[in-house]
Amino acid sequence: MKIGFATQIWVRDDHWENFPRMLDEMSLIGLDGFEMAPAYLIEKYEGHTKELRQLLDLHDLELASYYTGLTYHEPEARRRGIEEVKRRARFVAELGYENLLLDGARSRGEGLPPLEDHIAMVAETANALGEYARSLGLSLSWHQHWGSIFEAPPAFDRLMALTDPDLLGFCPDVGQLALCGFDVVETVRRYVDRVRFVHYKDVTIAGRPQGELWPGGPVAPSDDGAYGVDSRGRWVELGRGMVDFPAITEVLLAAGYDGWIVDDFDYTGYPARAAAQACKDYINGALEIWGERDIRRGLAQGQVPMGKGSPPRPPRTEVRR
Repeated sequence: MKIGFATQIWVRDDHWENFPRMLDEMSLIGLDGFEMAPAYLIEKYEGHTKELRQLLDLHDLELASYYTGLTYHEPEARRRGIEEVKRRARFVAELGYENLLLDGARSRGEGLPPLEDHIAMVAETANALGEYARSLGLSLSWHQHWGSIFEAPPAFDRLMALTDPDLLGFCPDVGQLALCGFDVVETVRRYVDRVRFVHYKDVTIAGRPQGELWPGGPVAPSDDGAYGVDSRGRWVELGRGMVDFPAITEVLLAAGYDGWIVDDFDYTGYPARAAAQACKDYINGALEIWGERDIRRGLAQGQVPMGKGSPPRPPRTEVRR
């Protein structure tokens, strides 16, 4: 297994001057790598991937995945998005890594097509991009997200039915699924054979602001600002919210999942290093999941990297919350 983190809590609001510190702190925490969504990395290192690879190797980190959200129903925006995904695919392949994540299809705004047509556009695009990724030796997975047409389970199930499992995997973001009202454990179980990448993310509804912001003003934040606090819930460090990580972990391990677990954490009120360390401690201590660096560093006694021919895991202790 590999344990990673997204970049947001270090560089939110485009503070990319924090990127070197992020690499240092991720390495000190003992993470295996990080996920990228903004174009920063490719814009800085396109044509200089050897330099980036040396920087990552120096920190003993990997690029876990590159994540891209598209607009599908506007032809020109769709064309540009497809080209950007292909650009990022070539970049990831040149670096020697393997994962891409795909997202998008907003549910609000003008000019949206009928739902079934919209889903068909996304499925066609995803299949084509999955074929392109495969031609480069990469794996493309769909990331379900609130605020998209796939925040409702029937639409998401329809997308899964219309896409080729050999071309498009599934990245369950368990926090996003919980936020959208999915039965998270059952959704992971249903599509576990398509899971190629995983986002562990926690959410709570207990800390939502209550009452009017000002007399006659909005009662709750809008759905346009969910990366800090939105009208449905608040992102929190792993184990502090409503997501049943022990049950989800059992489903994944029973299916033999041995890929990336990345905490796609959008906002914290704590220093980035402290928040990320707390999340990794939860993955190690409460869930008994150890990354490859943990094992190499001797932190997971008696365990070896899982893979073909590896011995079975030691018996797990049930975790109750």
